[in-house]
Amino acid sequence: MGKFNIRSIWQWLGGSAPEVKVQLAPGSIDLSVYDVDESAALKVSAVYSAAKLISEGVARLALSLQRYNGARKCFVPDYDSPLYAALRVKPNEYMTSFVLWQAAIQQLLLRGNAYLMQQGGSLILLTPGAVSVDVSRKLYVVNDAINGIVGTFTGADIIHLRNIGIDGGYTGLSTVQLMAQALGIIRLSDKNTATTLSNGGRMRGILSGNGGTSTFGVATQQQLGDVSSQVEDAIRAGRTVIPVPQEMKFQTITLSPADAKVLESKQVTIRDIARFFRVHPDLLYEGSNNTYKAAEVPNVMFLTQTLEPLLVQIETELLTKLLPQELWGKRRIRFDREALYTTDLQTESLYFEKMLQCGVYTVNELRVKKGQAPVPGGDTPLVSANLKGIDVVIAEK
Repeated sequence: MGKFNIRSIWQWLGGSAPEVKVQLAPGSIDLSVYDVDESAALKVSAVYSAAKLISEGVARLALSLQRYNGARKCFVPDYDSPLYAALRVKPNEYMTSFVLWQAAIQQLLLRGNAYLMQQGGSLILLTPGAVSVDVSRKLYVVNDAINGIVGTFTGADIIHLRNIGIDGGYTGLSTVQLMAQALGIIRLSDKNTATTLSNGGRMRGILSGNGGTSTFGVATQQQLGDVSSQVEDAIRAGRTVIPVPQEMKFQTITLSPADAKVLESKQVTIRDIARFFRVHPDLLYEGSNNTYKAAEVPNVMFLTQTLEPLLVQIETELLTKLLPQELWGKRRIRFDREALYTTDLQTESLYFEKMLQCGVYTVNELRVKKGQAPVPGGDTPLVSANLKGIDVVIAEK
């Protein structure tokens, strides 16, 4: 039985992971392709595309601190709080908010966990591998020389974003290690393709005598060697027709059934990777449906099933770790999800039209969103009854 080692699916950052032995059926497969880490995984186009798609999908959304306005009976941006600028624009001196959340989500997906800390008015993303979790004492041990943070901290001090886990919610598992087998199949396929291309895609074959190898004598072997050299020179020269003596035959070598099966399975494996990341295969450019209506369904699924759980996890974690409990009902931290539902001009115009007809937004509020100056009379909410003002409708009753 062939054996290979992969790192443990447990991502105890900063600690030594136990070795896992996996048994495979005997065969000629290169088992080293299954030993996958984050760097190797990102060389697979489907993994790179999925990780980039999800991390940038979260990072492009504006994150802000909001306070409850009793007079307006709604939450409004809390511009006066220093935390607002840290969340919305520049969380620390060397990162913008986009870079911070892009890197944090990538760590969550590829390593299983992402750790952040608040220091003064800054929000710091801790270095990968610098944090280990003491589950028994429920403590975080940090040894981050890059950010200058060393010590033991409680859960209230660490903003911990987790991937799916099996230890009761203390740590997350790396998506890369969970899909090691799927990644191995794709890497094996790519390796075989690279080997073929490295040979220039030249034709290969077996030169033999028509009478079978059992009748070969010394002279025949010599003749085969001479003709073989001539055939190889012709192949290198790019000739399309290669003559051989009548008493010999040249049989080309094609892909073995096993190699062909590996190549065929690559497309299926891309779908497996899409399932691990909870991304529709069409968003990884695997599908063939290119119509607008066909593309709409994957986008909706991406927003509701892929991004929304991540957004809620981040919002809840930030609220409970950055604000005292007495402010949880008076403050909230929210991503602006409107950018998710206005992916093109047609969708955006329909969205604004419906919001205007329902009285959710006024004309001026929509104009401000598009960077336009307010207009007189544009602050009155409208309703769908011929777009009359609400006050006019009430007066007509």
